[in-house]
This record gives sequence, C-alpha cells and structure tokens, in this order.
Amino acid sequence: MKKILLVMLLLSSFLFAEDFDYKIIDSARGNELSIQGLAKELLKYNAAFFGELHDDALLHKLELELLEQIYSFTPEIAVSMEMFERDTQVYLDEYMNDEIGEEEFILAARAWPNYLTDYKPLIDFAKENKISVIAANIPRRYANLISKQGMHALDSLSIEEKKFISKRQTVFDDEYKERFMAVMQSNMEQMPENPMMGQMNFDLLYAAQCIKDETMAESMFNYIKYNRKKLLLHYNGDFHSRKHLGTAQKLQRDDPKLRIAVITPIVCEGELTFTDEDRAEGDFLILMKQQSKE
Repeated sequence: MKKILLVMLLLSSFLFAEDFDYKIIDSARGNELSIQGLAKELLKYNAAFFGELHDDALLHKLELELLEQIYSFTPEIAVSMEMFERDTQVYLDEYMNDEIGEEEFILAARAWPNYLTDYKPLIDFAKENKISVIAANIPRRYANLISKQGMHALDSLSIEEKKFISKRQTVFDDEYKERFMAVMQSNMEQMPENPMMGQMNFDLLYAAQCIKDETMAESMFNYIKYNRKKLLLHYNGDFHSRKHLGTAQKLQRDDPKLRIAVITPIVCEGELTFTDEDRAEGDFLILMKQQSKE
C-alpha cells in the first residue's frame, strides 16, 4: 500500500512542478532536492521548521506535499502550528477525534481567515492519518497586552491564564532584534501615511514577538520530550525561524541536543539562484520566482 502511495505522490509532485517555478536546495551541500529528497533528509532531525509566507500559494502546497511525503516514509511524525493558539488545543483535539464538527471547530479554535484554503488540507491529512497536531502559539490577546503595556501586563493574569504562556519570557538583544527592527523601520517607510505606524512602540512589539517565540518553542519542547522518536514538523511565519533565530533559537536553547532543521523561502527576482549569504538563512532553501498570491 505504501508503494502505491509513494508512486501517487511522485506523480502528483511531477504535475505540481509544472504549476510553479521553484527549487529546493540543501544549503550544506548546495545541491538541489526534490520534495521527496527533502522529506528523507528531514528524517534525520528531531524538529523541522517550515518558514512560510502566509499568503503564498506555492509554499502552502509544498507544506502539504512535504507532510504527505514524510508520512509515506514513516508514521512517526507530529505537526505543530503557529496558526493555532494554546487555549484552543481542546477544540483542535475534539475536532481531530470527531467530537465536534468543522464549523464549530473553526469558530471555537479561532482559525485564521485563510484556514479553508491554506491550512485545512494539513489538518484534514493529519486527521485522516491520526497525526497529532499541536496548537503552539500564545493566545493573541496576551501578545497584544505585551505589545501595548509591556511584560508587566502579564503579572495581572490568573494562574489559569498563565498556563497558555511560556514560563520563560526572554527577550534577546541580538541579531534577531536587529532584523525585527529593520523590518519595522522598512514598514514605516513604506506606509508613511499610516498614523498607526507612528504610534507603535517597536520595543514592545519586539517583546510580544519574543513571547510568541518562547511559547511556540515551549509547546514544541513539551511534546518532543515525551516523543523523542517522532519528527515534529512546525509551520510558522518565515521570520520566526529564519537563520535558526526566534522560535528555532529558543527550542535549541531548551534542548541543545536536538537536531533542528530550518526550511527558508528565498524570493528571487530573476533566475532561481542563491548566494552564500542565502545559505546561512536555513538548512534547506526554497527558491521562488516570486510570491505566488492566492
């Protein structure tokens, strides 16, 4: 049965390659991989981060293909997602176990607006094949509190509420912060007419970003420590894991012995080529012609 599944996946991959122009590169060796080759490489790791651009059709399709390919090689896989918040894990579990319907799940789990087009295929595949899915992220309301009031805002939360936030709340002053500030400054320059940009406190926004990273890393760590034999495939926005910073950095800190892989998209203006600087951005690169808007 698995041989039949593998043949079907190979065929679908061939057809899919004609829809989008992309290449997958092993950064260490510099060679090109198929989606099957990437899946095989990831079997060597404890955790893999798939950095996505949230509105990119190509990356969303590759996310599903990668999950399918890994599962065709081994059932020892679990999924972790930025797109679901910790306090919705109960609804995610109930949906996966057919205890509630899809409409109730989407509402109760506060699914993202693009859930039906972009994340439903992942959830459906996981549900069909009984793959565990982790709602990894901090509830947005708490991240918003930090972005407006600072870290001390968490002091007023109840013990029950604090369960949904990482115990560690470290805000690193490093390259990750430099990159974050550069992005925020670029956004401000691109939208000078937006009055909201001038009112933002970038330091507080960065603190909120770091707590998202901390909470996702802790969610992943809590699963891995009881499931060491499984590969944990985590889906998040590219910035959260690029160059092994953010969430990837904090997961590595939590367990330095973990083998962690980072998949990073590289948008190419012309030909699908990469530089030595690009190779430092991830263990595996997805070279793309342009962002494929859905």
